[in-house]
Amino acid sequence: MNPVEVLDELHQKAGANLSFFDRLAVVEKYSIGIGQELRYLQKSSGIFDRKAWLLLELNGVDAKNFLQGMVSADLDRIDINQIQPALICQSKGKIQHVLEIWRTSQHRWVLSSYPGEGFQVANLLDKFHIRENFEFQLLTPSFLRLDLRGPRSLNVLEILNLNGSSTTSDTSLMDKKILCTKHQHLGVEHYSLLIPGKDVENVANNLLDQEDCGWVGWDAWSEMDLIERIPVFGRDYTNDNFAQEAALKDYISFNKGCYIGQEPNARLFFRGHPQKQLVSLSIPASVASLDVSTLFSGSELVGEITTISASSHDGTYLGMAMVKSKVLDSEDTKLSIIPDDPEPTIEWSKLPTHIMR
Repeated sequence: MNPVEVLDELHQKAGANLSFFDRLAVVEKYSIGIGQELRYLQKSSGIFDRKAWLLLELNGVDAKNFLQGMVSADLDRIDINQIQPALICQSKGKIQHVLEIWRTSQHRWVLSSYPGEGFQVANLLDKFHIRENFEFQLLTPSFLRLDLRGPRSLNVLEILNLNGSSTTSDTSLMDKKILCTKHQHLGVEHYSLLIPGKDVENVANNLLDQEDCGWVGWDAWSEMDLIERIPVFGRDYTNDNFAQEAALKDYISFNKGCYIGQEPNARLFFRGHPQKQLVSLSIPASVASLDVSTLFSGSELVGEITTISASSHDGTYLGMAMVKSKVLDSEDTKLSIIPDDPEPTIEWSKLPTHIMR
């Protein structure tokens, strides 16, 4: 049985609902319910199978310079065994692909693409790869990705001797047993494991054997993103947005050299301002129960709700919305789902990753 089938069998035993991207399964949820899955993420450690986030490796002395001209993040700032979110932008600056990039050694880089986009990213890289001295290969399913998230994640990794430390060796990822990398975003601890396919069943079972450590699906993971005010591609922003609109501060550098779409993004940042921006919402239960997505400030339609939390948190529901930038000019402005509401009740705030000049 290949490693992909091994993981899928473990999920099926846990009562998983699956969706497929390029024939790779993503678990939407498990039979234990999203409430228990969220408890893993908030109180202990949740395991998320991200094998559908296809892995590509670039290896060679020109790999970094090539990627530096392709993506929005500044790769000069990434040390070995660090992970960096990044974008491949369209020529006019809007988002084309969402990536995470590892530097696994001096000249080796691993890209993790959004489900269903891995082969598109590979084809795009191949299109622009002409004379640069590097090779790239598909790592999936020779290597698969599992993520751990929650306040006990480091404890779990230490018990299993899986907590990674930075290394300066130039060995191939193929020569490493497991690569463990900590994400640097705000919120509870979050680690990614890149695991050889032959070892993935053993690693998964060892993780599941730990107290208060269990599988979580994409629904719970995305709900946790909402709780931690992290924008989600396809839910809160799309290919029709600029990074500045989507509050993707960690994904883009305005100080690096040229890359695809750099000029429109720089012009928007240094000389203009986005017409709309993503914000966080605090929504009363009476409003959250209504199937309405429009937002008004007075009589003016100013935005649209992109998502609302599945349950209340401290008596209110959390949400995100894409709103006109002028809403951000007055922080005490409250919004409503109906025009000319005499008592608007929806509060908004800037996201931690809001881009400011």
